[in-house]
Amino acid sequence: MSSFAVIFDMDGVIVDSEPVFKTLNKELFQKLNIIVPDVIQSQFIGGSANRKWALIKQFCNVTQPLDELIKYQKDFFNSKEVRFDEILSPGVRPLLETLKREGVPAALASSSDRDRINNVIDQCDLHGFFQFVVSGEEFNESKPNPEIFLHTAAKLGMEPRKCIVVEDSLNGLTAADRAGMKKIGIKHKQIPMDLSIADFTISSLEEIDVLLLEKVLEET
Repeated sequence: MSSFAVIFDMDGVIVDSEPVFKTLNKELFQKLNIIVPDVIQSQFIGGSANRKWALIKQFCNVTQPLDELIKYQKDFFNSKEVRFDEILSPGVRPLLETLKREGVPAALASSSDRDRINNVIDQCDLHGFFQFVVSGEEFNESKPNPEIFLHTAAKLGMEPRKCIVVEDSLNGLTAADRAGMKKIGIKHKQIPMDLSIADFTISSLEEIDVLLLEKVLEET
């Protein structure tokens, strides 16, 4: 059994979905006739639908009930039938196969709802690689709150300091940092993200191997 574990975010890490949902968000906001400034959009990337619409209601003069907006978004996204298998990030399967072979526990901790997570796992045939799959909709607070990562570490039976989180957003990295975990930030080609608090940054999951993970864990 490995002395450490790896916790993956999903959107922007396992699948390159951030550009897809940026486009869908633009269409969604147009349908709802609302204007969401980039500065607000940058604050909800990596967070849950609840956090997203709470921010929009607070800053964008939106009056519809929160639960109504979340349901509208879910129905809208589902109607688009995103093909996640076509946007699987390079290096995902080889990395997960390596971790499994080397006995390194892996978990998925995503702010997305359970239905989207299941769609990604089903379409990309990722069953059997994650010891635990955790959805942000199970928690009252979203990333950057550390609750989802602390819960995942507890399920893995690992101390937070023995967990390495792979994230693509400032909200996700902040949550991992507040949880006391090591952080690998993955860069986006199309959407620039603030990864400054990451312990290590990469351009692709293809750059990760067990030696790199051990190096990240050892750095203080």
